[in-house]
Amino acid sequence: GFTLLCQDHNAHGPQTAKSGLTPPQGGLQVRLPDGAWIDCPPVPGAFVVNAGDLIQVWTNDVFLSNTHRVLMPPPGDTSDRISLVFFTGPKKDTVIEALPTCCSPDRPPRYRPITSGEHLANKLAASRGGRNG
Repeated sequence: GFTLLCQDHNAHGPQTAKSGLTPPQGGLQVRLPDGAWIDCPPVPGAFVVNAGDLIQVWTNDVFLSNTHRVLMPPPGDTSDRISLVFFTGPKKDTVIEALPTCCSPDRPPRYRPITSGEHLANKLAASRGGRNG
C-alpha cells in the first residue's frame, strides 16, 4: 500500500514574509540508503506520498519503500500543527507481482508474487520476532 500525508503548517508562502512566521521544527524525515536522515519539509498545497513495500514489489523497485519517522517538535515549541495520515492497501487476496511495464528482459521481476494478506502476515510475524499471533 501507500501512505498519503498532507503537511500544511500554514507557515509558508506569502503570509510568511508578512507575518514573520517560520515553519515549525520537527516533522517527517526519510532515511537515505546510506543511513542518513533528511527532513521532508512541508510544501504548501502539496502531499507527501510514501510508497510502501507493496508499491516497491509492483513497480519492481522503480518506486522504493523507505524508512521514515516523525520527530517531535523541540521542547518549548508552541507551533500549531495538524498531521493527517491515510493508510490504505489492497484486499488480502490481491496478488502482488511486478507490473509488466516495470519489467523487461534486462530487468526481470525481483520479487516472487505474494498476496497482500501473506505479505501483511509476514510483516506482523517479523515485528514479533517471527512469532505468529
